[in-house]
Amino acid sequence: MSLFKQIQLLVACLLLAMLVTVLRINFNNARDFTANQTFNNAKNVANVLALSLGPRIADEAFIATSINAMYDGGYYQSITLTRTGGEVVYQKREPLMIEGIPNLFLNYIDVDIPVAESQVMSGWTVYGTVQVEGHTGNAYKKLWATFKQLCLLFAVLGGVAVSISYLVLKHLLRALSNIQHQAEAISNNEFVLTPDIPETPELQKVVLAMNAMVAKVQTIFNRHLENLIQFQELRDKDAVTGLYNRAFFVKKLSHLLAADDRVARGHVIILGLSGMERLNISGGHPVIHRLYRALARVLEKETASHSDALVARFPRQEFAILLPDSNAELATGIAEATVNGFLKAIGLASEITYPIHVNGGVATYTAEDELSTVLSKVDYALSVARSQLPGTVERFQDLQIHTVLGRSEWRVLLEKAFVDDRYLLSAQPVLGDSGELHREVFISLLDNQGVEHRAGLFMPVMMSLGFSIRLDQYVLERAAGFHKAHPEQILAVNITTEFCQDRLALQWLRQFLAAGKDVKAGLAFELRENTLIQSPEICLDLAGLFHGLGYQFGIDQFTLNDVALNLLKKMKPAYIKVERDYLEVFDDPGKTDMVMNAIFTIADSLDIKLIATKIESEAQRDTLAVRNITYFQGRGIAAIAPLGNAHEWYACH
Repeated sequence: MSLFKQIQLLVACLLLAMLVTVLRINFNNARDFTANQTFNNAKNVANVLALSLGPRIADEAFIATSINAMYDGGYYQSITLTRTGGEVVYQKREPLMIEGIPNLFLNYIDVDIPVAESQVMSGWTVYGTVQVEGHTGNAYKKLWATFKQLCLLFAVLGGVAVSISYLVLKHLLRALSNIQHQAEAISNNEFVLTPDIPETPELQKVVLAMNAMVAKVQTIFNRHLENLIQFQELRDKDAVTGLYNRAFFVKKLSHLLAADDRVARGHVIILGLSGMERLNISGGHPVIHRLYRALARVLEKETASHSDALVARFPRQEFAILLPDSNAELATGIAEATVNGFLKAIGLASEITYPIHVNGGVATYTAEDELSTVLSKVDYALSVARSQLPGTVERFQDLQIHTVLGRSEWRVLLEKAFVDDRYLLSAQPVLGDSGELHREVFISLLDNQGVEHRAGLFMPVMMSLGFSIRLDQYVLERAAGFHKAHPEQILAVNITTEFCQDRLALQWLRQFLAAGKDVKAGLAFELRENTLIQSPEICLDLAGLFHGLGYQFGIDQFTLNDVALNLLKKMKPAYIKVERDYLEVFDDPGKTDMVMNAIFTIADSLDIKLIATKIESEAQRDTLAVRNITYFQGRGIAAIAPLGNAHEWYACH
């Protein structure tokens, strides 16, 4: 029972006891008053009869007539005339009958009315005594009416008193309710301040103390968040232009090469400046800084139409553009437009007196390429462009060593794979000190020749054909079915950005989650950081849906982006997955420890597990374990393997 109910019950009991006491006192007073009033009436009647009968005491007819008339004209139980010796001269009495009053009231309420007496004098001689006994029925009727009025008044006053006490207690204890909600919010890793400060001194102190504690924790959280964002900018961005640096560019390209969606293929562009050495000024000169900032604005302008584009400044007077999910015509067009923009910006720089040439190299990357291969291809294309006229853009021509399927052939292959159940699920476990946390699900395609292909090869085509949502549904249904057959395993399934942005797909997901209550303990969902950045409102709705239905979810491919970091407080995922490269942030151990401390503070304050991914060796694991990371995923921890006897299970179902 809550404190409010306990106090309300105590107040109600006290009010009840007080009102019952007052009711009893009033009722007893009314009973005594009624009894006295009945006795006084009987006494007056006895005196009147004694005076009227005295002169004509010998007239028996007069005596009978007078007593009968007086009896019939009032409420009396009996009127008796007796002589001095006790002889009854005349008595008028009727059986006692009381109607209209409950028997329970008559049985438990006693009305004691004394018998009124008056002496009858015949001259100076006492003839006898007139005895008048009042009728208790009249007294009971008056008491019953009084009792009903008192009960009605009791009910009204009791209801009013209880209502007033309820409102007063509600007002006084509202501060406690706010404190309770604030404590619950803190337990849920939320920062809630109570704006209404109660007037009660004791409660006021508690509320102020809670607000001070929450404000302090929130300040610490925000400070670590700001520090982490600042460290990320220091690590990943060029101080002069604000563009990303080469280390981040390479890291992002490596991440895209390992992706299993549409960004797994695209183009890399490198733009090189020649002739800067003729200026005979240092790279830190304000003239050079102004030029670099102007070139950075050109890069941002020319890539603004491509939402996934990433631009960076390289050493040796080079700039780079990363264009995921792009074709050759788009990449070449952006490269040529950027080169022309560079030349215009250089021409507008009046401090530049020597000619500066700009050339560009373009190369394609796919999921089958290695990072070094892609960088070599684009460097080679830039070298070829520099050997030609200034302003030339050269695209590296890949040699086609195998037949490339056309769009229609891909459609047939992917459709048939759905029909034949040739999408195979595999999984890689996430391991921690307490054992296996879950297994992340991966998908591959078995082609017509029985060759298995990883998702990075066919996912870009599948997305361009509009099959990605269907594949997500396929994976979710197979994962749920596999968990039913193997309830001891927890599977984590990635949801693509396209799925999250489709209204019908989200409706299907709600129905799937509502119908799959028996698998909620064994199924987790993962949203990618890129999805958070592109569709934050949709991701917040999905987070609320997962929380409401009791499903776990996490953020995959988390790069500590400032937008994603600010969303963590609202989404409160169960875990975030961060690649090892983003955790080994600085060569300086002191700076690395500061960044790791900020990450852990944010994760711990929101009760989020931190999982390090792309762990390739035991040495890498040990390096991160020293910094208190307890969950790991990667080939150095456990390899990707088929889900048990998944292939046989698909064949049976």
